[in-house]
Amino acid sequence: MLKFNAHLGFQFNELPFLQRIEAAAAAGFRAVEFPSPYEFDASLLADHLAQHNLPLIQFSAPAGLTKGIAAVHGKEGDFRSGLLQAANYAKALGCSDVHIMSGITTRDDAALIYESNLEYTVKYFEDQGLRPLIEVICAQEMPGYYMSDFSKAQHVLETFPSVGLILDLYHAQRLTGDAADVLARFYERTVHVQIADCPGRHQPGTGSMDFCALFTILEQRGYQGWIGCEYRPTGVTVESLDWIKPFTA
Repeated sequence: MLKFNAHLGFQFNELPFLQRIEAAAAAGFRAVEFPSPYEFDASLLADHLAQHNLPLIQFSAPAGLTKGIAAVHGKEGDFRSGLLQAANYAKALGCSDVHIMSGITTRDDAALIYESNLEYTVKYFEDQGLRPLIEVICAQEMPGYYMSDFSKAQHVLETFPSVGLILDLYHAQRLTGDAADVLARFYERTVHVQIADCPGRHQPGTGSMDFCALFTILEQRGYQGWIGCEYRPTGVTVESLDWIKPFTA
């Protein structure tokens, strides 16, 4: 059976952040993810998650104002200090997967900076018992984002065998028009799946994507990971969850 987790950066936004954890549990979710925990004390977050028995699936290293700094010139020192902060939070929150966001940049040296920072991350995280993740994010959602096509992701995954892929099927559909093909090509390196319908980035059933087919692929391949609901609900979050029932019954 497929496992769906709440994304607290997108869902339950009608509530203050800490209340979203309780709301996710009350709605039936058994895990959560959110991009940035750093505005809260790690022990406070850990207590809230434990109180509602919700593991944290993944979060991001400090991203700054550029939606990540791994490929951003002049931020190498900030990047390394951010990894230390991320490692501390990961241990406190019991989460071993950390998303390394590339950031928004148009500089010609972005590829060299990004690869150098990833090489450092892989070595540092190996010592910490953590796994770095990357994600391809479409330019329509985040103009100028460096990791914005799957050819770049393919290069990273070939270069760094320990790096995992967050495969957001919405971004895959926006970029290629064929999320199922991307899923087939990158399945072996995918450690986490995210979903939203296209266009609109709302809950499944509001756009043109065939989630029955996509979920069937995952089931047939024996996918054991989580599927993060990284969509913008069209209304109150709990009213956007009817689509999930046939896939969790």
